[in-house]
Amino acid sequence: MAIVTIDDNNNYGNRLQNYALQSFLKCYISEVKTIWYDKLTSFELKSIMSLKSIIKFMINRNSYRYYLKNEYLNECIRIYNIKKFSQKYIDIDFVNDLSKISNEYDFFITGSDQVWNPNFWFREKLYSTARFLKFAPKEKRVAYAASIAIPSIPKDKEQFFRDSLNEMKAISMREKSGAELVKNLTGKDVPVVVDPTILLSKEEWQKIELVPEWYNGEKYILTYFLGNPSPIIENLAKKNNWKIYNLMDKSNLDLYASRVEEFVYLIEHAELVATDSFHACVFSILMNTPFLVVNRKEKGMADMTSRIDTLLELFGYQNRYIVNGECDLSDEEILHMDFSKVKDIQEREKKRSKDFLEKALNLKVSNR
Repeated sequence: MAIVTIDDNNNYGNRLQNYALQSFLKCYISEVKTIWYDKLTSFELKSIMSLKSIIKFMINRNSYRYYLKNEYLNECIRIYNIKKFSQKYIDIDFVNDLSKISNEYDFFITGSDQVWNPNFWFREKLYSTARFLKFAPKEKRVAYAASIAIPSIPKDKEQFFRDSLNEMKAISMREKSGAELVKNLTGKDVPVVVDPTILLSKEEWQKIELVPEWYNGEKYILTYFLGNPSPIIENLAKKNNWKIYNLMDKSNLDLYASRVEEFVYLIEHAELVATDSFHACVFSILMNTPFLVVNRKEKGMADMTSRIDTLLELFGYQNRYIVNGECDLSDEEILHMDFSKVKDIQEREKKRSKDFLEKALNLKVSNR
């Protein structure tokens, strides 16, 4: 069995969902591979070795030397640390020609994460072919918790999506909005299932987490979004004498280059998480850490909050938003969340996901 997802080492959530889906599928079959098909997705030195880059370095255009010395180096270290997680936990099959592996696996599963978001198809022909599993026979194509994550399909891609979706053996989506797009394009009702990270328990995630070497046990608020913290976060930190640790602070290499296992630890042990990251919200819920969602839409970027909306509705946390720097909750309500229903909801959703996979893959499982 093989997984096809976003194949890079740039994102904590992507690596964690890949690990979770692999772990869950191993309840069905001992060998589960993840297909890596694009050599150019890694952050490679050759990206700065073009003639244009060399000229920019020589004349120091837009402080290019500073970028190489600081931001680029930090980015390389961060990706190296994420890569170590992939090497340790993900069973990867590096493929040069996808057409040659169509008979090597019984099924191919695309998902989770934003595999069907065309804004992320930087090499469109390759990515669209891979992530819709077009290299494999139609009877082997299964989508688990696939995400489109944008409000609508671009007009010039509607027919491609329609044809590709109709060629899938079985489809499940991660967001309600994605299921609605599939319905509009194909007329088919498809189930909405949870992100793979929710298929593993808190205890299973605790087995892989690591304490950062720099951490001395102090209390902190963890932020994971671009931009400055809102006054809400700053005031809570000041009132309680807590630190604010920002995972997106490129000037703090310890934080910015955190390992994947440290990402999980830092979320579990925070007094509060403030984020616009879907997976940071997921792990806050799973680890029973109070959190707030920063509702921020970048200029020129599509609003992709549907995945978080679906998650918060599932667990009943729709009021956890900071909108335009403001929140309707009191400090007490922010810091004391009711997580008593999380485990029951998680078990129910695992059962639904298990039922979908068993039917789609013609398999039975007994140990989960």
